[in-house]
This record gives sequence, C-alpha cells and structure tokens, in this order.
Amino acid sequence: MRNRDGRQEKCCHANRLCPSAHGLIEGTGTGSRSEQSNRKAVFALAHQRVDGKDKRFALQFYGTQGFAALPILLYMVIAAVISIGIRYYGMEALIFASVIGLLAGFFLCRNKLEYWASCVRGLTQFGNANLIFIFIIIAVFGKVLVAGDIGGGLLWIGLNCGLQGGAFVVLVFVGCAVFATGSGAPFPALLALVPIFYPSGVMLGADPTVLVGAMISGVFFGDALSPSSQVIHVTINSQHDPGTGRPADLVEVMKARSPYLVAIALVSAVLFFLLGGAGAATVSPQELAGMADARGLLMFVPIALLLAVCVKTRNLLMGVSWAILAGVVLGLASGLMEPAALASFDFAKQQMHGVFMDGVASSVNLVFASILLFGMIQIAVEGGILEKCCDFLMGLKMAKRPAGAEGIVALGTGVICCLLSGSELPTVIMFKDVVENIGQRSGISANRRSILLTAMATNIPAIVPVNSIFIMGSITLVAGLAGANPALPLVAPVPIFTCCFYPLMLAAVCFGWVVFGWGRKATACKPAIEKKDLVANNG
Repeated sequence: MRNRDGRQEKCCHANRLCPSAHGLIEGTGTGSRSEQSNRKAVFALAHQRVDGKDKRFALQFYGTQGFAALPILLYMVIAAVISIGIRYYGMEALIFASVIGLLAGFFLCRNKLEYWASCVRGLTQFGNANLIFIFIIIAVFGKVLVAGDIGGGLLWIGLNCGLQGGAFVVLVFVGCAVFATGSGAPFPALLALVPIFYPSGVMLGADPTVLVGAMISGVFFGDALSPSSQVIHVTINSQHDPGTGRPADLVEVMKARSPYLVAIALVSAVLFFLLGGAGAATVSPQELAGMADARGLLMFVPIALLLAVCVKTRNLLMGVSWAILAGVVLGLASGLMEPAALASFDFAKQQMHGVFMDGVASSVNLVFASILLFGMIQIAVEGGILEKCCDFLMGLKMAKRPAGAEGIVALGTGVICCLLSGSELPTVIMFKDVVENIGQRSGISANRRSILLTAMATNIPAIVPVNSIFIMGSITLVAGLAGANPALPLVAPVPIFTCCFYPLMLAAVCFGWVVFGWGRKATACKPAIEKKDLVANNG
C-alpha cells in the first residue's frame, strides 16, 4: 500500500506494537494464536519504511536512536518539576509536559513528516480511540448521577446507618471495588466515582486525603477481582506455557492471588477506618439532615444496570450507555432532575450547560493528555526503543534463572508503568511479549507471569505522585468540585500517595513474591531451552 507521495506505506501495520488492539475494551485480549503467529511479521513491517540512513527502524533520529525515548523522559522530568518544584497539581501539567516532549523529539528526528504520522497512528488504533470515548461517556454518566442527587442518597445512608468519618471511608472503599469489579476498568471507574463520593464523604467528616486514597485503592482492588478486567484478560492471553503452548488459566490465576489480595484489602479497610475519620464536618448536622434525600438512592439502579451489562457483554461503553438512559429516566420520573439539568443555555455568556455538555467538558484535559501520551508511546515503539530494551533484558544472565527473571519482570513492568503515567493497560500490552520470552526461557509458569505482570502494573508505579493519572486525575476532579463548592478542600499528590494503602501493600507482597519466592515452587515449569521451540510455542 502506498501513500500520496508514492512511498511504501506499512508502518500502520506496526500499530500492533503499540499498547492497543482490537478487542481490548471488550476484554477479549490480544493473545490469540493467530496474532502471536504474526509477531515476526509485525516487527519486520515496522522496520521497512525509513527515510534515514539506518534502515532498521521506522523513525530515525540524529546521533542515536535513544532520542526516541526523549519525549517520554522529558515528559516525566517536566511533570516532576511542575508537581514537586512549583507545586502545581493537575492534568494541565501533564499536557504541557507532553507537548514539550513531543516537540523536542520532532526537532531531533530525521524523517520529520513521518514523526507526526507516527503520533497520529498512536491515536487511530482501536483500543486507544475506544479509551477516549470511554473517558468522555463515563464523565457524562458521572454528571447524570450527581444531577440525580446520588450524593443526597449517600448522606441519607451515612446519617441513618451511623456511617460517618472512617466508617464512611470504608463504605467508599467497598463501593469503589464493587463498581470496578463490574466495569473491569479502574481509571474510568475512578472518574465516575470521585464526583459522587468526595462531597458526601467530606460532609460526613471523612479525611479528604484518606478518602481519595480509599477510592483509588478500591478501584484497583475491584479490578483485580473482576472476571471482565481488561488488564487481566490481556495478560492471561499473552502468557503461554513453554511446554504446551496453552495460555494462562484465568481461574488458577484468580485462585492463586486472591488470598493475598483479600488479605491486603482487609488490612486496608482497617486502616481506612482508623485514619479516615480525621476530617472535620464542613456543615452542621441540621444542614446535613436537610441535604439528605433517600430518593437519591434511585441512582444506584443505573449503577447496578451498568455492572450487569458490563459483566454480561464485557463492554464498558455498552453498560454506560444503558446506565445513562436509566439515570435520566429515573431522575426525571422521580423529580430529582429538572429538564434544565439535561440542557440549559446561558445566552449572556453564549454557553451551554447540562449533564451532557458539562460531562464532556470535564473530560477535556484527560482526553488531551491521553492523546498526547498515545503519540509518545508510538514514537518510542517505531523508534525502536522498545525492541532495544527487550533485547537488552533478554540478554542478561539473570534472565535465565527464575528468581532473576522475576526480578526483571517486576522491575521492567514498574519502570514502564511509571513512564506511562500509571496507565496499567498500556503497560501490560507494551511489556507482555518481553515477559513471555523471559518467562519461557527461565521456567516461570504462565500463571505466575500473569500474576506478577498485573500486580506490578497496579501498585506503586501506578500511583507515583509526579505524573500518575490516578492521582492527578483525582486532583483535577476535586479541584472542579471545589470550584463549584468552596467548602470542599483541595488535596495534594504526595499525601494521597501515602494513603493509597492497597497498592502500597500490594507492592510489599510483590517484593515477597520475587525476593522470597512465595509460591514459586508450586507454579514452576520446565524452561524452553531451544530457541526454535520457543518460537514454535509462540505460534
């Protein structure tokens, strides 16, 4: 296939190297045998289109191909300076850092036209574009729930059941876990839940920082237990037994790690209960009683519908669409919503408001940050950085021993997750092939590889307070809520990090898995000694 200039157009086929693919959001995974059989062809296609002197990679850079990693590295540095040095917290900082990083990479790239084409290819892939739509639609759903006074329903529960302070924080932790279990997507779940739980929790005396930490912890825990989790399905379908070639077993993976995860969740709940009540109620008990409204509990019907549809179809967009319709119908029928809540016009300022427009507007910064991140990832892939890292890691002697190989898997997953702002799904997709090759050569079972990969993508590297989308996204949402209600306090990234008890303790468990070998003997398998056998088993 040729483009308008008559040059060979093939790099679009290399998109499979980028962290997205058809079926990710539906939970179908990317580890089918047919796709694995195309891996060599994909790498070959990615190396054909070249304007520079080195014909190995699609993008060529002056001096060294290492500059392909410059956009992401510069993005990390600038985001850290803004967050730690200037103490500005928000998604705008990530957007600014992304733009600077992309422009710096552009001026060091030889084939500059292809550079921006690579950025566009990062966005045009199905998985990435689908995530953008999820961010937008689930933001609308969050506005529907707020307009339906779900906060009043939560206040009614808290006042009538005595769930205030730390007890309400535990309720938030459990509620977020249940929501994420059904949706199978932790970050979109967080986007929908922060506007619901934060105002109510603060009014009921919950510590704001611990409250946000409980929400982040809850969505991680719920996703880890979800049978429809995108991260889990991508992982288990990408890891194969070196002897049989069979993918990891979902049931066995869940059975092996669930005792650890449940134990961590129970300890986290105790900490949330003990530390979550340090906040001061922002309104009097009389005012709280006036704001409480049992009718707001009707908004849990759309949430239940969303979870049911997601579990059945494994499609988050499908579930959110029906949930929005149910929320609007119930809100209007119960009198919780006025028609003006759906659409209203400010002619003086020439602005349009309502659950739909306000929802879309609230997702703009996240959408922009994601688009730019997808572009930086694609540049790193087509510039050959990912392949060079893979070759380096698989050439290490320690990669041939189970203990050393597990250390590489854990460390490598953590580093990539940090560079990708804690985006757990892109992390898994970028690193899964490296984990597959290292694991098969060293005798790490497919089940254990799956456990390590998903756990490392959802602990400390996902909540680094410099650029984590979970922390920065929460801060941005809270800032928007505080702008509408000055009584709500703002939160900062480092304190939130220290209150994310579940991912922090999960990191400690991962340390035990790797360093002390917990469960390693029970899952050991024979390594793939012959390279030809490894290739054959991968399809």
